[in-house]
Amino acid sequence: MTLTARPWDVTAEMVSDARRQGLDEERVEAAIGVIAMFNYFTRVADATGIEFDYPTELPAFVPDLGQVTAPRPGRPGPGDGTAGDSRHLAPGGLRTAWESWRAYVLGAGEPVSQGDRRLLAAVAAEEATDWAGTQALGGVRSCGEREDQLIGFARKLSRTPWQMVAADLERLRSLGYSEPAILHMISVIAHQNADSRLALGLRAGAES
Repeated sequence: MTLTARPWDVTAEMVSDARRQGLDEERVEAAIGVIAMFNYFTRVADATGIEFDYPTELPAFVPDLGQVTAPRPGRPGPGDGTAGDSRHLAPGGLRTAWESWRAYVLGAGEPVSQGDRRLLAAVAAEEATDWAGTQALGGVRSCGEREDQLIGFARKLSRTPWQMVAADLERLRSLGYSEPAILHMISVIAHQNADSRLALGLRAGAES
C-alpha cells in the first residue's frame, strides 16, 4: 500500500520487517517488482478504459472518485544523498527484462519524440518523488502550451489515474498525436511510475 500510494514514505525499516517475516533478498526484490508492475498495469487500464472481457462473478470495482491523494513532499536540497542512480536490481532475469523494457519505452524512435518521452517520464518520476530519476531524465520544463498539456496529462495519470476520462485523450488528439502515439505516451508514464517505485523500494532495501 505504501509503495503504491506514498512511495516516498517507504523506509528501510519496512523492508527489514519483510525480511523478519521470512522473505529473503530475492523474494523482497520480487515483491517490490510486482507492486511496481501493477502501478503500470492499472494506469494503462485507467487511461485506455480497458474493461474485463471475460465472465466473472466478482463485483465490478468502482473507485472512489473523490479520494484525496497524499500531499507530495517538497524536493530535497542538495547533498542529502538522493542524487545518482537509485536502482539496485540484482543481476538476473528481472534486471535483464526490466532494462530491456525500459530501453524500448524510452529509446524507441517512433511514434513519440525523445523530447516528449523524457518530459512525460520526468513528470511521472517527479510525482513519485523519485528525484534521481527526475534529474536523470532532464527535469520538468515547459516551453509552451503543448508541453503544458503533456505535463498536465502525465501528472493526472500519475497522481489520480482513477479520474482519467475520454476528454483527456481528446486533448492529446487535438494536439495532433496519433492513436499509436497516445498509447505509447500512456505506456511511458505508466512505466516510469513503475520504475520509480521499483527504485524507491529497492533503495530502501539497500539501506536496511
